[in-house]
Amino acid sequence: MGKSALWRVPEDHLRTIYNNRTQGTDWVTVAMQVLLPIAVGITTWGLGAKLGDVDAAVTGISIVAGLLFSMAVFLFQLRLSLGTDKRLGKDDYALVDECMRNTLWAILWGLGLTLFLIVCDAGRWIGADSSGPVLTGIAIAATTHFLLVIGMCLKRLRRAYERIAMRQA
Repeated sequence: MGKSALWRVPEDHLRTIYNNRTQGTDWVTVAMQVLLPIAVGITTWGLGAKLGDVDAAVTGISIVAGLLFSMAVFLFQLRLSLGTDKRLGKDDYALVDECMRNTLWAILWGLGLTLFLIVCDAGRWIGADSSGPVLTGIAIAATTHFLLVIGMCLKRLRRAYERIAMRQA
């Protein structure tokens, strides 16, 4: 795939999920990011829910993914400007870098989710009696993960604001 390979985006995102005190993997966050969405998706599937119309979901997810692009541009500009400030430490740079990695993952996941919904709707599979509940469960699980990653991005952005803009430890 060469220049179009995106495998580093999920890899970089996963490397941000660690415990600051132990420097090991934060398994609670992993469970929240992986197991909670799967549980929500399975529950949705088990209830037999079907998405009848995905237009609003596609629109909403697309808008949020677009706003995340703006956040990525902001983080890129912020990272470039940090190099001139001698008061910042290694942790400040790492925080901005981790926020960027999470944001890029959220963008990629949102675009993939949007494509999934469009294809499932175009094939009329997501509203079908046989495949609808399974595909709706997958869509709900993916949306839950998308929202959790956005929450992670916002948490890191807030922390970067505290540390860098407000100079709080």
